[in-house]
Amino acid sequence: MCGFISFFGPTSMQLYDAIRNKDFDNVILNLPHILTVFISVAKILNIYSNKTLFRKLFNSLEEDWKLLESKNELQMLDKFTKHGYKLAYLYRRTLLIALVIFLSLPLYNPVLDIIIPLNETRQRNNVFQVHYGVLDNEEHFYIVYVHLSLCAIIIVVTIISVDSLYITIIYHACGLFAVCGSQIQKTAENNFVEKNGTNIRNIGYDAFKECVMMHYKCLQLYDVLEKCCRNLYLITMVLNAIILSVTAVEVIVFLDRPAEAIRAIVYLIAEQFHLYMFSLPGQTLLDQSVELSNKIYDSDWYKIPTKAQKVFYLMQVRSNKPCILTAAGMYEMNIESFGITVKACMSYFTMFLSLRE
Repeated sequence: MCGFISFFGPTSMQLYDAIRNKDFDNVILNLPHILTVFISVAKILNIYSNKTLFRKLFNSLEEDWKLLESKNELQMLDKFTKHGYKLAYLYRRTLLIALVIFLSLPLYNPVLDIIIPLNETRQRNNVFQVHYGVLDNEEHFYIVYVHLSLCAIIIVVTIISVDSLYITIIYHACGLFAVCGSQIQKTAENNFVEKNGTNIRNIGYDAFKECVMMHYKCLQLYDVLEKCCRNLYLITMVLNAIILSVTAVEVIVFLDRPAEAIRAIVYLIAEQFHLYMFSLPGQTLLDQSVELSNKIYDSDWYKIPTKAQKVFYLMQVRSNKPCILTAAGMYEMNIESFGITVKACMSYFTMFLSLRE
């Protein structure tokens, strides 16, 4: 938290000076970075405020692995979990590469001063535009650079760590839905009656009860996930929309300053990728919850005993209502909503650009 405070102070002072001087260019230069700090802090506070629910999630994940391992049904859950790990790894790697590029660009001119020196020192632009009060940014360039770089690393690592946790849990939930669908199809296949009512194979109703219990565990995990994420998703989506719009304006404004423009482009790409990765797991969970409904319908439900058909019918009715992660119930976390948000950001971009003019 000290890193956030030490970064927020100088950047907010710089933003205050820009607003007081009515310097629109400096406002759009500093605003995205300050909002990113808010996103990072919101992620930490969300975990802290929902620590009881997260503890419940972790216990549920542990129980699921033990339960399915005892029944030799880990294959499908393992498949989705590994996919979640790979996606989280790609997410971490991409944002860290963007961070390295972002932090490396301010060193371009100082390195050239060493390799190809001129009669005068080239202009030095630090990682962020900040105001320390008594400390001169030009004179203490490297001290400021190290401080800002460490703060940027803390902020980005916090974001990707929390998001990776969410991705892993959501894909675990997707795996549970897939396991539930597989159990339903196998149970219906192994327990049916002939048209004359004579049982050919009847393994009892315990297997049907297990299907119901697995479906209940899926829904319980989804409910806890929704409670944990809904407020964070709302804050993140609103702030991300503002950041994307303002950063797009920044790219246009600083086209005549390549170093600033490149950093703005890197920041824009990273934020858009962050928004996309926020929406993709929700889309996967939605697809798997819908797929469960299809698996129930495609199973041999018409061959099983009437009592079991009623159980399947209740599961089918509930499955027809997709499990959708939302931002406080106002925004659905899926790819379609991601596209809508990007289009909306383009509209805000036009508005901010007209305000500058």
